[in-house]
Amino acid sequence: MKRGVILALAVTVTVVLAGTGIFWIQSPGSVESNPSNIDVSASEARIFKTLTLNNGLSVVLVSDPSSDKAAAALNVFSGSWANPSDIPGLAHFLEHMLFLGTEKFPEVDGYQTFIEQNGGSDNAYTSNTNTLYHFDINGLQLEPALDRFAQFFIAPLFDAGFTERERNAVNSEFTASLQNDERRIEDVMRELTDAGHPASRLAIGNLSTLTSPEMTTRLRTFYRQHYVAANMALAIYGPQDINTLESWAIDYFAGVRAQQAPKLNYDVPLFDPVQLPLLVTIEPRREMRRLELRFPIPGTAGQLASKPNQYVGHLLGHESTGSLLSVLKAKGWAENLSASSGGITHANTTFDVQIDLTPDGLANWQAVTELLFSHIELIRQAGIQEWIFDEQKNINELAFQFAEKVGPSSTAVALAENQHYYPAAQVLSGPYRLADFTPAAIEQVLSALIPDNALVILVRPDAKTLVKSQYYQTPYRSEQLAGATVARWRTPNQAPGLALPNANPFVPTQFNVQPAQKVASALYRSTPQILLQDSGKTLWFEQDDAFYTPKVDIHLLLETNYANVSASQAMATALYLDLVNDALNEVRYEAGLAGSGYGIALVDNGIQVRLYGYQDKLHLLLDTLILELTEHRISPERFAIKKEETLRALRNRSEDPVISQMIRQLNEWLTANSFSVAEQSAAAQTLTPDSLLIARNEWLASSRLELLVHGNILADQAKVLAQRIDRIIPQGGTQAAGRAIAKLPARDFLARVNIDHADSAMLELYQGDNSSLRERALYALLAETMSAPYFADLRTREQLGYIVLARAYPIDGLPALLLYVQSPSTDAAMVQLYSNRFLSRFAQQLANMNELSFEAYKRGLMTGLTEPDKNLFALSSRYWQNIQDGNHNFNTRARIAAEVEKISLEGFRRFYDIRILGDATRSLTLHQVGVNMADDYTDHAQNIVGKYPLEQPKAWPDDIEWITPTFNNISD
Repeated sequence: MKRGVILALAVTVTVVLAGTGIFWIQSPGSVESNPSNIDVSASEARIFKTLTLNNGLSVVLVSDPSSDKAAAALNVFSGSWANPSDIPGLAHFLEHMLFLGTEKFPEVDGYQTFIEQNGGSDNAYTSNTNTLYHFDINGLQLEPALDRFAQFFIAPLFDAGFTERERNAVNSEFTASLQNDERRIEDVMRELTDAGHPASRLAIGNLSTLTSPEMTTRLRTFYRQHYVAANMALAIYGPQDINTLESWAIDYFAGVRAQQAPKLNYDVPLFDPVQLPLLVTIEPRREMRRLELRFPIPGTAGQLASKPNQYVGHLLGHESTGSLLSVLKAKGWAENLSASSGGITHANTTFDVQIDLTPDGLANWQAVTELLFSHIELIRQAGIQEWIFDEQKNINELAFQFAEKVGPSSTAVALAENQHYYPAAQVLSGPYRLADFTPAAIEQVLSALIPDNALVILVRPDAKTLVKSQYYQTPYRSEQLAGATVARWRTPNQAPGLALPNANPFVPTQFNVQPAQKVASALYRSTPQILLQDSGKTLWFEQDDAFYTPKVDIHLLLETNYANVSASQAMATALYLDLVNDALNEVRYEAGLAGSGYGIALVDNGIQVRLYGYQDKLHLLLDTLILELTEHRISPERFAIKKEETLRALRNRSEDPVISQMIRQLNEWLTANSFSVAEQSAAAQTLTPDSLLIARNEWLASSRLELLVHGNILADQAKVLAQRIDRIIPQGGTQAAGRAIAKLPARDFLARVNIDHADSAMLELYQGDNSSLRERALYALLAETMSAPYFADLRTREQLGYIVLARAYPIDGLPALLLYVQSPSTDAAMVQLYSNRFLSRFAQQLANMNELSFEAYKRGLMTGLTEPDKNLFALSSRYWQNIQDGNHNFNTRARIAAEVEKISLEGFRRFYDIRILGDATRSLTLHQVGVNMADDYTDHAQNIVGKYPLEQPKAWPDDIEWITPTFNNISD
């Protein structure tokens, strides 16, 4: 749908809704002054404090008494680019080693066990210029967690006994990514980078690079040089008061060494200017067609007040009518486009334009590139326009003032990262700030976007290549661009249709919060109530009384079983929805820029739509979306392109990560409405525009409307929205039955899967007996207690592979435990034997577990289940999930937490013995046999006994039972 149609529609809808009182005129009232010493929004209730410890460590503290969880993050301002030239990957290897015990807490799995035992999680990452560690935990356990965490940066063990093992773990991480096309492309870029730049070396590390005979010494040397207080930033988030958090920061982190920070200088050019312009052609594993241009530019960290790259990226990456993407899509040449300089960095970087091409676009890639340079020239000729900057500035300010509160861990990570770049007062507001309009800086960015400064990357399945990259063996070819081609790009023809964007019609102007229609109670929190109900629809409504934000969240479900009947009906529905999204792309893009958005998805019980954003514009988006959903006119050209996209995506499923393919095949076994990739591909081949329209009419005719309206809106206004939807969408269906799930008999099943990957993998699912709240509580607690020791045993001690996990895996409320191990060196049968041994040993761990430890696991799980929702979006999500579950008391998590509280240690031991080790076990195991591991698998598989073999998905024995789990259903 084009912009002119959208604007006309918007005017019509505005006139109609204005008469119904949909516009807001009430004020939310005054907000008390926040005592934080940083910039915060007017509605911010948390208290922030920045300080610098005596040793030079920068700290940000966040006191949030409303939070049950706490978190911390520590950012080291050195990453893989700081690696010594003879040991690529050392910084990443060091990140791994810090988790393996400290002098004060020497147990190799002690840190992770403590965190998970208290309802938390932990992780870390190593990037080019920083390494960040973080965790979250039950708020009451923040102090002892900080004690353990701080020791990473004071006195790690660097146990030589684990150095070799963790070297294998890093190599496993490397091998798991060998078939990832993004990593493979970047390996080519590494080889083309100037040899004097650290980006020319492998960042992740592997067995061949981590080979120093004095590895422990080299680790300690790197640690002493870079892990110093002046080279770090810390963020702590907790429910405690700010003074308590400050005292803990001092008590536990004052011991970080106060050595001078290293001087890291990455001013070396990324590419030798003599090389450019350069054409690099790369052969991917997936079927993909991509044109990318990378233009070397200076680092962006010095221009954070004006962000000139953001201005240029906004115009080049815009998706409205007249944009580069719009013109390319009209020609049938492109599917997606992005333009940006990436993240903030002090180092030289690149401004990147990436275009996903159609087959026709690939055939015309030089013309596509000329269009890009034509658009850049249009921006130059139009001049740097202050109104465009001001619109971005206004949108950013709104985003900051009405930013949704997120979880403690995400907040701590962002604050630790921001301290590397922003002044202390701007660690929260800095990413949103656009203070200075600097046309000269924007023109400087544009001056770098010229053909002679371009590294042109063409990723294509039919690439004619000459060499392979060293580490990922990516076939590629690099060559100078033809002079005639570059000359044409220097003076591109003015392309008809290209235009700069107009003012965004979705930028909100009304922000007042409406007065509450119900008196708030100190005893209970309101929940959604049914406003309208008949045979064709149900309207749930709740006026926000928790967050007082000028936003509304709308969930809409067209409930129907239509897409569950066959692969043909599923694919017809999915492709139609894809075309609707495609037609609304320009609307969705502009609405998204202005802080509103929507999503359309094919779900198990129908077609789900969700809209979220500022109240005074969201209804415009809703009307536009519903009209397009029900009346979309299929363009034969767009149909052909989107159909081919669908088929290509299905062909590329074989290149998904191994764990994704294993989970997909698990779901094919366990859910009745799942269709194999082959079935979906065959069905998609037969689709025509007429078959899609037939499908639309049939699922519309069979649908029933379920609607939740929640947020800054009154009951009468919600009824108006429901009635408008009612008039557009005919409801003639009945409530859809839930999907059927395979309930396993008391037996252990085993199936082989065939994935083209060097790694082997074992996925094992232990299924619950029913969907009762107690059953859900038992399996959730089992995953809570098993996760850390399973990881420590199979990954850290046995070194089977990098990806090892034990997680709860409920399907539609039917609980289960999922175990997964992916290994580059051990076949799936041997992995199975190791896993079985762990399960037997874990019974002894439970037998030795004391009541205090068991209660800690229970409290940690209960804290996560009962943690208050952080924002309107999260609360709406929980409301909607409860509606879908059939729990109209909206307390599923609280009731599961109550069941967790009732579980005794002795009862839990009996549950484990019976359900995991005993005759009542219901399990399904999938084995992936890695390339070159078939012989080992055959040998070791002889030692696996008691498994019932399965041949292909859905080919169950006769005693399998198909059930539909329901809320608290103990009979199914």
